[in-house]
Amino acid sequence: MKKAAIILALALAARAEQKNVQLLTNMSDLQLQRTMNMMRASLGVHCDFCHVVDEKTGWQFDKDDKKEKKTAREMIAMVIKINKEQFNGRAEVSCWTCHRGSNRPVSLVTLPQTPPPFPTPKPERPALPALDEVVKKYTSALGNVARLTTPRILKGTRESFDNKPISIDVQETGSRWHIVADTPTGQIEQVVTESDGWSKDAKGVITPFSPSQVENFHELAAALTAPLPSAIPADARVVGKEAVNGMETFIVGYRTPDQVRHRLYFNVATGLLVRMVAIRETPAGVVPQQTDFDQWRDAGGAMFPFKVRTSLVDPWVGSTRLYSTVTLDAKLDKDAFTKPK
Repeated sequence: MKKAAIILALALAARAEQKNVQLLTNMSDLQLQRTMNMMRASLGVHCDFCHVVDEKTGWQFDKDDKKEKKTAREMIAMVIKINKEQFNGRAEVSCWTCHRGSNRPVSLVTLPQTPPPFPTPKPERPALPALDEVVKKYTSALGNVARLTTPRILKGTRESFDNKPISIDVQETGSRWHIVADTPTGQIEQVVTESDGWSKDAKGVITPFSPSQVENFHELAAALTAPLPSAIPADARVVGKEAVNGMETFIVGYRTPDQVRHRLYFNVATGLLVRMVAIRETPAGVVPQQTDFDQWRDAGGAMFPFKVRTSLVDPWVGSTRLYSTVTLDAKLDKDAFTKPK
């Protein structure tokens, strides 16, 4: 997993060939990987806690040799049963509910106990603005929003989980991306279009992406992009107020047709987006994904975040991009998205 990818961590092919799934069925390879990592994160362990791995054959995800894997299946069945019978099928309970980052849940109340206040205080609901007010301020803060829909070129660095930065040069337009990265082993290219993708290594070897890798790329690329005001649905609601990195934010929440829950955190003072959270429900619980936007600057008539950090349940996938230059309405290479012969 640590060697999965230098840009968007596309390690899914091996798992697709080693399935032995009995409960979490009807999932794509990407959805299954995210769910597995949600459970891994909930217990604070690596994948070898349940799965077989050795130096000669590597990961053997289809094997049932470990008792921890049997126990995990029993726990998944329990979670599915509780959510179905107690919460009308909503994913309210997950591994995290009890484990909280430990492979052994804490069952004892901490002692000694401090007497609680009486009567129990009720939290005051903060005064919240109307949705239109938040969206209008965001729109105004962005500047010329139309420029944010044009082709762009992004140059800077990408820092992965191991805190090692590499230089990247990104050309993107719509659902197409062309990324060049200078790695310690040479220059790597990745291209993804609406339906396919490929990579070219330092030796010029071209490797096509699987459908799951393309799905993963699209999902992560979307997470790196701050949504436009027009993407916020009319039925969204301002649901709360919360401090994020020392900044007061208004939280806008909504659910998309694919049943993903979204939370957008807007800086109360500037109106700009500070954080974006997507929450996907699975039979085993909810899987969160978070993006933090920082260092907003004028990029030629429109504001753009020059620092973008993504955080996921699989830490090998998260990254921090720090752009040195952002060119909007850019002229892209004519062959940027053409597959080499």
